[in-house]
Amino acid sequence: MNKEILIIGCGYWGSIIINCFKKLKKFKKIYICDKDPEKIKVIKKRFGNFVNEINIQDISKKKGIKNIYIATPPSKNLELLKKLLPLNKNILLEKPGFSKLVDFKIIKRELKNSKSKLRFGYIYLFHDYIKLIKKIINKKNFGKIKYIKFQRQNFGPIRSDVNSFADLATHDLSILKFLFKEKVYLKNFTKHDVLRFNSGDIISANFLVNKIPVDINVSWLNPEKIRKITIISDKNMILFDEMNLERPIQIFNNYANYPKLAKFTKSYLTQKAFVYKGKSKYVKLKEKKSLDNEILDFLNNKKIIADINFAEDIIKISNKVIN
Repeated sequence: MNKEILIIGCGYWGSIIINCFKKLKKFKKIYICDKDPEKIKVIKKRFGNFVNEINIQDISKKKGIKNIYIATPPSKNLELLKKLLPLNKNILLEKPGFSKLVDFKIIKRELKNSKSKLRFGYIYLFHDYIKLIKKIINKKNFGKIKYIKFQRQNFGPIRSDVNSFADLATHDLSILKFLFKEKVYLKNFTKHDVLRFNSGDIISANFLVNKIPVDINVSWLNPEKIRKITIISDKNMILFDEMNLERPIQIFNNYANYPKLAKFTKSYLTQKAFVYKGKSKYVKLKEKKSLDNEILDFLNNKKIIADINFAEDIIKISNKVIN
């Protein structure tokens, strides 16, 4: 069992992280840090003696703290990391980490002079079904991928500091980067300001990755919570519906095509596409919680998937839609 860990940021997500660590029973002592005394008060009332408050300037004195989980707003993270990186810790910074690209550049320079390890908390990289999808599409018998669609829609919460793409689509961009190593290119996007000027409540963006068209549709003004990924190849189709607890992944042996160029006839332009509907199947895993997977990966200090370059690239892409 590890002795001590520090969690910085005791808001909504920070409280979830503390509770997760408590259930995992990996630490004898958890230190918490937040500038807001009211948040500290709430956490202490909920978790009692399980948590211990510490000031940021006293962290260097606690040699037993090897791991630091940061769940603070992006605007606070630059100055915070400048203080923490010289301490040579294992650090997980919750997504997106920073909203400004210049902050990434500054921290990259700081990392060169530090033995600290820094990873970013993109939880879907540790989702058992996302990892399964990666295995499926990498098999030759799945076929050549022709199209991908992400749908992430719900009713609230509605942010005042960012639009729906910055709030929701970074998850989908992280999945896209996880599934494909190639660079993601923005083609165009459509933004609808429903509630007020420049609110960006509903956004559809079109991308290319490895010459594959990708659509990402997000909204926080949708009556139904939707979390879907559709992948279409020339041999099969996958539907991942995170809200469908009974059949989260369905694989369809469906495809459609037109006659090959060599078989062109005068009637080609009016000819219908050939549509094949084969057998379908669904997959249900005995999945572990993604947050548990992410935290265990962090504590085991495994190879970093979402490093600073990974996180920076997501912000580069999303900023083109946000701005």
